[in-house]
Amino acid sequence: MSSSEDDDIPLKDLAQGKRSHPKDDDSSEAEFDDEASDEPAEEEDTDDFIVEEEDDDDEDGDYDSDDSDDIPLSKLKSPPQKKAAKKPAAKSKATKTKTKAAPKKKSTLAKKKKPATTKKAASKPSVASSSYISASTELYANCDKGKLIQSLLARWWYAYTWPEPSTIPSSTPKGYDALDGFPGVYICTSGENVGKFKDCRNHKTAPSFQNLSKKTSEELRDDLLKAIEKQKAALIKAEGEGTKTEKDLRALQKWATKLNCSKADKDATKVLKAAKLTV
Repeated sequence: MSSSEDDDIPLKDLAQGKRSHPKDDDSSEAEFDDEASDEPAEEEDTDDFIVEEEDDDDEDGDYDSDDSDDIPLSKLKSPPQKKAAKKPAAKSKATKTKTKAAPKKKSTLAKKKKPATTKKAASKPSVASSSYISASTELYANCDKGKLIQSLLARWWYAYTWPEPSTIPSSTPKGYDALDGFPGVYICTSGENVGKFKDCRNHKTAPSFQNLSKKTSEELRDDLLKAIEKQKAALIKAEGEGTKTEKDLRALQKWATKLNCSKADKDATKVLKAAKLTV
């Protein structure tokens, strides 16, 4: 019988064949016992063999009661394992081609141009063709006398004492308080004139442009040189020698010393006459 036919035989049939097989063995063993009756040692071996056969019969009896004996051997074979399908190899990054984004189509619609708006020039208020003109601005800019006056007004307290102590009241007027830094000036603190000032200074002698412009260039130069000397002394005492302000004062002093005062007066008259101004 081939191996494929054996696989289809149920297990219970195999068990019956196994039971019949020991009977044949018993007959052969009986013959074996007759032939070898003279050998007592071998009988002990056959008895042991028969006992083992009886044990096998008990096992076979138990095997008959198993329900799995009716299953053919062919069905007990484990089904062949299917080979795992191979995964396709991952594509290498080198083979991947990057898809370029399609260029955006330019809009065929032409943008509407906004009409140019013409801004009207803002009308400027009418002003005089020239800047403000006064006697001080003309003299300061166009002649040496004007420079003398301007330089002296910048440091007049080194040349003059004003107001003169004799012109100031010896006591503060009733209902007023003295204004610090302005000798001869008072402010009302009671009565109907609260907040109003009272000026007791002599303005005819005040160091103003109007008063200094009436002096000659020579008088102005002398007063300026006097003021420069006092200012330099106070500067050196406060900050020491060699400052930039001291150098500027020396340059101004040198210029005033060399000034032609008579010519400066004539030039000042011409400037005021051309501007149709008087002082």
